[in-house]
Amino acid sequence: MLVFFIHGVATRDACYSSNLQQLIKTEFSHRGEKNPHFYAGFWGSALTDIGKIWNSIDEDLAHVKKKYSKIDSEEIFRYRTFREGLFSQFLGDFFTYMNRDKGREIRKTIAQQLYNFIKQNPNDFELHIVAHSLGTVILWDVLFSERFSAKDPALSIRAMIREFENQTDVKPKHQVNLSSITLMGSPILFVNMMLDVRPEKVNQFADSYSSEQPLRWLNLIHPSDLIAYPLKASLPLAENTYLKFEDEYLLEDANLAEKTVRSLGLTPLTPLAMALGSSDAHSSYWNCCKTAGLITNNILNQRKVISQNLLDIVIPHLEQVKGMTPISKFMGIGLNDDHSKNIWKGDLYLKFPDKSGKIYLYINPLKVHHVYVLDSDDELQFGGYVGWIDQEGLMQKLELIRGLMINR
Repeated sequence: MLVFFIHGVATRDACYSSNLQQLIKTEFSHRGEKNPHFYAGFWGSALTDIGKIWNSIDEDLAHVKKKYSKIDSEEIFRYRTFREGLFSQFLGDFFTYMNRDKGREIRKTIAQQLYNFIKQNPNDFELHIVAHSLGTVILWDVLFSERFSAKDPALSIRAMIREFENQTDVKPKHQVNLSSITLMGSPILFVNMMLDVRPEKVNQFADSYSSEQPLRWLNLIHPSDLIAYPLKASLPLAENTYLKFEDEYLLEDANLAEKTVRSLGLTPLTPLAMALGSSDAHSSYWNCCKTAGLITNNILNQRKVISQNLLDIVIPHLEQVKGMTPISKFMGIGLNDDHSKNIWKGDLYLKFPDKSGKIYLYINPLKVHHVYVLDSDDELQFGGYVGWIDQEGLMQKLELIRGLMINR
C-alpha cells in the first residue's frame, strides 16, 4: 500500500507531512492494520520566492511614504498581514505553476518522484494520493486537463496509473491501481474556471476505472479555510460510476484567537475572526487527528469514527454558543462521584452514535439552560449555561449537533 503526498503553497520543507504521517500510522496501529509506505513528494524548490516580491513592494512603499510623510504607513497600504500571508502565497505559487516552463518543471519533479516510489516498492500495487491546497489543483490538472503536449510529464504520471493505460502512448514498466484520493484545503472549484476541465472528462475517467472497488475521493474542508470549497455538486457523476466522491467538513476553530473572537458572537468582529483563523486553518490539516482518521478511513475503505471524534466535535460547537458561560471548575468530576450528583443534574438529551459521549440538559426554574457533556467513562468534559436571552441559540446549536450525529 503506497501513500503519496503532494503539498501546496508556501512549502519549502520536504518534511512537511511528517506529523500527518505519524498520526496516520497511529490510526493504522489502533485498527490492527499494517502501516503503508509513505512518500512526501516535494516540488517547493521550483516556486517563486515571494520574499523577494515583498522586498520590492517595501521599496515602493518607502517612496510613497516620503511623498506622504504625515500619513501612517498602514493607511497607505492596508491589511498588510493578510496580503503578505496566505493571499499572496497562494496567488504567487499558483501563477508560478501556471507558467508554462515552471509548471512543466513541477510536473516533471512529481512524475520522477512517483516513479521512484513505485519502483522502490515493486510488490505494492495500491496507490493512495493525499494532496493539499495547490497540490490538489496540480493533481486535478495532471489527471484531467487536455492542455498538455504529448511529451508533458503529466502523461507520464497518467501512464503509471492503470486506468489511463489506454489513453497515453507512454508505457512505463511499473504501474499501480489508484485506490483513493484525499484532498485537503482545495480551491479546485474556482481554479477550474481557468483549467476548464469538464465534468465529462471526470466521468470518462470514472467509466474507465476497472478496479473491483470504486475509486474513493474525499474532499476535506476546514470551515475557516478561505481556500477550501466543496466540489460534489459540481461533479454530476452517474449513479453507478466507479468514482465515489464525498465532501467532509472539519468543524472546529483554527486557533484559540479565532475561537475567542467567534465566542463573542458579534457580527462586526467576523472579519477579525477571519483574519485570525484563515491561515492557520489552511495549514491545520497536517497536524490534525481528525484529518488522519478520515484519510485512514478513505485508504482502508472504512467508516470507523476516530475515538472521541464526535466528543471533540461537539464541545467546540457548544463553546461557540452566544452567552455560554463554561463551568470549567467542574472538569474531571465523574457522574458516579457522590459529590458530583449534588453539583449538577439534568435529563439525557443525546447519546453519540460512536459511544464516545453523551449530552445532558437541565433547565432551572429561572429558565437558565445548563448543558453537560460526558465522555464514555461518564467523566464531565464540558459544562456551561446560558440565560433565557440566549436559550434559543443554545437549542438551535443542540439541534445542529443532533443533525451531525444522524449524518455520521
